[in-house]
Amino acid sequence: MTMGHDIHTLKDASALLRRVWRNAIPFFLSIELALMVLVAIATVAGVFFAAMGDLRSVLAFGFVIAYVGTRSVLHVKRIVSWPFI
Repeated sequence: MTMGHDIHTLKDASALLRRVWRNAIPFFLSIELALMVLVAIATVAGVFFAAMGDLRSVLAFGFVIAYVGTRSVLHVKRIVSWPFI
């Protein structure tokens, strides 16, 4: 699919939008997206806890590092096939 779509009517635009969402919905419903959002939240929480001097930052950063490490190993072993960062 190229970026130069011939969209002349609202019907063409809505059909293209439906097709894009239909193709993207498996990703948005995947556990992978949820894990990436969880890692982003853990990173922000780790920075916040570190700024507050709280030891929970170690737990948050530990989760992030463990996720990235585990995901890297799974990618190298070809258990998962698409980039994650």
